[in-house]
Amino acid sequence: MAYIAAVDFRERTVKPYCASLILSENDGLDAYVDLIITQVITQIELDLADDFEPAPGDADETIDVDGWGTARLYAPRRVRSLTTVSTRWPWVSTFTAEAAAGYRLRKSLNAAGSAMVDGTKNDWLDAMPGLSTGAWPSGASTIRLVGKFGWAVVPDDIKRLVALKVYDQIKGSSDPLSRIVQRTTADAILTYGPSLEVTDIMNRYRRSPALAYIG
Repeated sequence: MAYIAAVDFRERTVKPYCASLILSENDGLDAYVDLIITQVITQIELDLADDFEPAPGDADETIDVDGWGTARLYAPRRVRSLTTVSTRWPWVSTFTAEAAAGYRLRKSLNAAGSAMVDGTKNDWLDAMPGLSTGAWPSGASTIRLVGKFGWAVVPDDIKRLVALKVYDQIKGSSDPLSRIVQRTTADAILTYGPSLEVTDIMNRYRRSPALAYIG
């Protein structure tokens, strides 16, 4: 589900995160703008290696994580809470639930799941003496996490980022000049890129994708 909508860009119903980004129906009908929004959101979440909306009903999700035989396990997604943590050796198919005393979770989001803690982008679990495997077992999908992942509330910065990219995509297709990436003058060659606002938001929220185990 998209977390902004075409109506947010309209002059009479504009939202704060769409300020100065007015789109009229001449720029695109609601269905078209909503389609672009969905495409932009998908690309942003891939670029930032993050997901900004909870699962439907905020239900628990299950993710399997590759282990590296280390004491610290980096989670591939932001972790708001964990219901169970289970491990298995690579030659065993059955997971064994770990006691909560066997690991310590370091979260990047606050308790409400609405803001980063001190700008932290990564979440990890440190193995404690009570972990049955000692360290996180090396291998593909050797750790199973069940809990709530990603953001509970979409940050306004991300809504703004989506709005900026949607506006640029729609206006750019109707105004070729907005797509100029380089201009040569008598004195210099000027190269254009994303706006400072887009770059700033991307830099503050971009996470490193999780590494896959290759045995």
